[in-house]
Amino acid sequence: MAARTNNKTPLGRFILKTLYLKGKNQAWLAEQIQVKPNHICILCSKVICPKPETLFKLADALDVSIEELYRAVAENAEIKMK
Repeated sequence: MAARTNNKTPLGRFILKTLYLKGKNQAWLAEQIQVKPNHICILCSKVICPKPETLFKLADALDVSIEELYRAVAENAEIKMK
């Protein structure tokens, strides 16, 4: 179940690590936040800034603080600016 994270964004690594630690997968997360599974893949692999409502849904589904997600998004932004 371990996913390759070397080509993932900071947000993607955070999501995948959290899913792994909880014994869940991307399909489960997609169902929880009511998006298509490929949307989770995009969140994990592209340097994008998800909508605030998506971040709140992610935080709720993953049972993590919104601050942790925003830190990962900020790291995404730093990559995008380089």
